[in-house]
Amino acid sequence: MSEGAGRSIAVAVDTGGTHTDIVLSRHGEIHTLKVPTTPADLSVGILRGVRKICEKGGISFGDVDRFFYASTFATNIIVEGRGSRVALITTKGFRDVLEIGRASRKPDVYDLNWRPPTPLVPRELRFEVQERIDHTGKVLTVLDEAKVRAVLERIRDLEVRHVAVCLLHAYANPEHEERIAAIAREIAPELSVSLASRVVPEFREYERASTTCVSALIAEPICSHLDTLSAALDASGLDGQKYIMRANGGLSTFERAADQPAAVTHSGVMGGIVAAASLAAHCGIANVISFDMGGTSTDVALIQNGQPSLTNRSTVGGHPVLIPTLEMVTIGAGGGSLAWLEQGHALRVGPRSAGSEPGPACYDQGGDQPTVTDANLFCGRLNGQYFLDGARALRESLSERAIQEKIADPLGLTAEAAALGMIAIAESHMVNAIRLISIERGMDPRDFTLVAFGGAGALHAVNMADQLNIGSVLIPPAPGNLSAMGSLFADVRHDLSRTLLGPLNADRVPEVKACVAQLIASAGAALRADGVPDEKAVFGVSADIRYKGQNHEINVPLTDTDLESDFSDLARRFHALHERIYGYCFDNRQVQIVNVRVCATGSLGGLALHKRPAARSPLPEPAQMRPVVIERSSRQVVPVYRYVELEPGHCVMGPAIVEYPDSTLFLPGKWQAKMDVYGNLLARRAAGTDATAQAAEQKEAHHVQ
Repeated sequence: MSEGAGRSIAVAVDTGGTHTDIVLSRHGEIHTLKVPTTPADLSVGILRGVRKICEKGGISFGDVDRFFYASTFATNIIVEGRGSRVALITTKGFRDVLEIGRASRKPDVYDLNWRPPTPLVPRELRFEVQERIDHTGKVLTVLDEAKVRAVLERIRDLEVRHVAVCLLHAYANPEHEERIAAIAREIAPELSVSLASRVVPEFREYERASTTCVSALIAEPICSHLDTLSAALDASGLDGQKYIMRANGGLSTFERAADQPAAVTHSGVMGGIVAAASLAAHCGIANVISFDMGGTSTDVALIQNGQPSLTNRSTVGGHPVLIPTLEMVTIGAGGGSLAWLEQGHALRVGPRSAGSEPGPACYDQGGDQPTVTDANLFCGRLNGQYFLDGARALRESLSERAIQEKIADPLGLTAEAAALGMIAIAESHMVNAIRLISIERGMDPRDFTLVAFGGAGALHAVNMADQLNIGSVLIPPAPGNLSAMGSLFADVRHDLSRTLLGPLNADRVPEVKACVAQLIASAGAALRADGVPDEKAVFGVSADIRYKGQNHEINVPLTDTDLESDFSDLARRFHALHERIYGYCFDNRQVQIVNVRVCATGSLGGLALHKRPAARSPLPEPAQMRPVVIERSSRQVVPVYRYVELEPGHCVMGPAIVEYPDSTLFLPGKWQAKMDVYGNLLARRAAGTDATAQAAEQKEAHHVQ
């Protein structure tokens, strides 16, 4: 790999629940490393890993030009309830909007025991003020400033330092929210105030209030964490520009992230999606399913025509957020997922995880519960002496004891059968996740290539492809570090929006045109603040459009021609897109524009892949022959290859194992994996196998139907 212009030496870090991944990009060379995550203080593990990888690359901290960071830190704050204490100020009559939500029984309307998530702000810290603005921005009731002062004084007396302000229709006119902020600066300057009109100037009161509260809740811990990390890096000599991955799959500086904390939720999982899309593009593959299996969870995403799907609505810890987010499905299935018995006789795997402390039983850190990693080690699919390039030795005897005592003996099974059962259950959970983002959305997974990464992804990907009749699996050169590498592929990105609810007709053109110009100006300023020169800025404009009376809208590109016309062509494109998605359209129903959106991106140079020379020697001899439990609880001796010894053109026939420094590929029988010029292993069903013929017949039948 080599860097594009403008990026010479860069370090990318991705902190997960179990391991922290480090990537160093230096003058055409890539170095990767995994170190244990330090949950008590993430900075400790990060600094330790950066120091090691700089030593590995023969450079000092001061040589690093840019630092890229992705982390689940923000999401974990919400999920674990560790955020700041927050008060909410809202319009009279809307105090309980967080509690009422959408008044729907999700996810299961038949579950009598279901309870909605606990509101982010308790009722005693939710306050009302007298004011009213309508959806056009017209002031109906002036703000009662005396009441505002009384509320702010009450909040101060309660020793609450963070306030979220979400007034009805403030997206159309922020005057009253801005006045509350001004009064807060006057009488309680120690308060940190988050305004909904700044955080997310869109309509939908519940989602807007939730997003603003999320922002207020995580603002202080996010700022503190980024400040601590930045100071620690600076003290070590790494004073280059620092960027963080955001939910939209783009980058922003640490300083910008501190101003928009809600945008860094989901940060830790987006790098893998970005990297999978970029990797597939280099290989000429348009449609892929990214499969990221780490130690704690698995994330899957659909990428069509080289583009990940983007949604403007997502959730974090069960709470809705109105921020642009790459669409994905996350489940609690990872290498550290614990196996357990429900009511003493039903085998379950996950969602609880052993994490990095104490970790799987084989880590010998006090954990005695078997995990998926223990099952793979006991089955011979993992090499206990080559785990993380030999940095950590795994004890198979501890895995066997945990599986035997906790699972096999209570169920009357052999340890081999219990371990295979654990693996099968974990894989079934992940197969269901892939079905959720493909089949249940009208997509045929057989039309996609599975891109497998994460520390445990390559161990399970080919088996899962078999179950889904997916014909090809792509394993990157450093699968365990691909998520961290995603930051090196990513651009700086800012998504801005504003609600302009009303009919889509010629009378709205000047208003929409002015809104677009204002959003582009703001987005351009954000790019410049993040170090992107004007000549590298690229802007995309779109509009959310719906039929009057609909609850959901469709995003349609908004062109320069549209802004100079009467919107008739934009309406026509909306009708056509609605019919393609839903199977019908209403030519005579009024069409409404809801939101105007601007996506601004700017390249920092990027990471380019270079081709490797073709193999000049035959396939190397296996590093060892190892007995592996494959099926029916019996062991079969299979060849084990080292990835670093393979070259483009080498073809490995299954059953076999390929050991990477940061991951392991398990290749079952009837599959073969060939290395391409970029160092990827592309696994396909061997020609002439029954599975190949069956998959081809099923796919043909599907297309005929």
